[in-house]
Amino acid sequence: MPDQVSNEMLDLDELKTQRASVFHRQLGREPYDLDEAWDFARSNAERRGMAATLARAKATGNTVAIPRAGVAHWDAQLELMRTLSAAGAGVVPITVDSLTRSLKFEDAAKALAQSTPDRSVLNGYPLLAHGVERTRELISAVDRPVIVRANAIDLRLVAETAFASGATGFVSGPMYATLEYSKLGSLEVSIPNWQYIFRLMGEYAAHGVPIVEDAIGFAQSGTCSVPSLMHVGVVLDALIMAGQGVKHIVPYQMLQGHVAQDVAGCIAVGTLTDEYLAKLGFGDVRTYVASSDWNGAFPARQPDAYGLLAANVLACAIARTPVNYVKTIEEGIGVPTAAANAASIRFTRYLTHLISRQATSLLSPEVEFELELNLMEARAILDAVLDMGNGDPVRGSISALATGVLDIPFSPNVHVRGNVLPVRDADGAVRFLDHGALPLPAAALRIEAERLASRRARSGSGELSYQDVIDDLSFLEFEEPTLPEGGDPHS
Repeated sequence: MPDQVSNEMLDLDELKTQRASVFHRQLGREPYDLDEAWDFARSNAERRGMAATLARAKATGNTVAIPRAGVAHWDAQLELMRTLSAAGAGVVPITVDSLTRSLKFEDAAKALAQSTPDRSVLNGYPLLAHGVERTRELISAVDRPVIVRANAIDLRLVAETAFASGATGFVSGPMYATLEYSKLGSLEVSIPNWQYIFRLMGEYAAHGVPIVEDAIGFAQSGTCSVPSLMHVGVVLDALIMAGQGVKHIVPYQMLQGHVAQDVAGCIAVGTLTDEYLAKLGFGDVRTYVASSDWNGAFPARQPDAYGLLAANVLACAIARTPVNYVKTIEEGIGVPTAAANAASIRFTRYLTHLISRQATSLLSPEVEFELELNLMEARAILDAVLDMGNGDPVRGSISALATGVLDIPFSPNVHVRGNVLPVRDADGAVRFLDHGALPLPAAALRIEAERLASRRARSGSGELSYQDVIDDLSFLEFEEPTLPEGGDPHS
């Protein structure tokens, strides 16, 4: 492991040296003038800052609904953002296209030239092709804070452009971008790239521009995972962010369709993040838990999609999370329209308002059970990772991944052992079928086995297998029961 890969804060002179190298190598130009960028971003953040918006929500027990959306053409992106704002989104997104995320800036510019307000050739907004001045006009034209959404191992220029343009929120980090989204990337390479971004955020914060960063961790893409394991990645991302001076972090919980476990997960991820930030000396960092709609396949039928959104909102509202990342009723059929995005935001806000009034009465002993199990498992893994790094989360993560002490299921990344298998119990909560080399306490493993026993009995063979894991991919699908010919649907 290279000696320089650690959680030590990047020296400011080294950051300046890296900035010059990155801009010259990838764009052939000088870096943005930070003094000028801070002046613009500071005045913009005073009017529409994401940190202030989330702080108010957390203090008052409210939830900010945030959609995902982005198109190529400037006019269409502005119309999209205004539509989402009018629907009640507390923060509006700029989702960056995949060509820009892949550093194919010239290709993105060519695709932008072929896009129109009615036809987006790209799957998002080509941030660098539009540039700082044009994106400042876009952000200044809406009355909400703006979060830039992207995910890749190297987003340094995307982050530079986003912050200089006035975005006060950013998404992703090394754990998720590397281990869930990359095949060949390593933490040794990606963590320094992300430390550059987080150090830049820290400098913006020091100059009066607080920027919120999402800690997504090991939120499984397209499948399910045990919540405690997902939270381990969230906490490690948060510790790496805080190590570079990030002061506002959004711990992320992906909802999976089991209400009690989802509620407990929202509570646990906030508890764990605050606990380990304080333990490593970052007690001044503010956190705002985000619940996120199911990350797997969405129903194609709109009524079913509304039902899945409702299950997610229910858990979010009971847990009183300050943030809810909202997918749409068209998620299962393609790129959602602005109208579908707006309808989903309105639906989410209404149901959140309705349920949150009853939140305390809806907490149950099952939520408490899931919470205690979640905390027990996550703490055991996190403590082992930190021990392997002698208290350093970066060094610990790299060493633990190499030995399987840190492991996740279904990863596309070649550096992940992938010996962990999740499966749902008879009620739909996600458990460890195989925990690999994760250092879980014996008490937790006993509880996991007990909770899987009823499904084992129901399977007929008495044992759960990889086929059960595959079958669980369609857990949230719903098919109408088949009636016998001539049967009465109301009988």
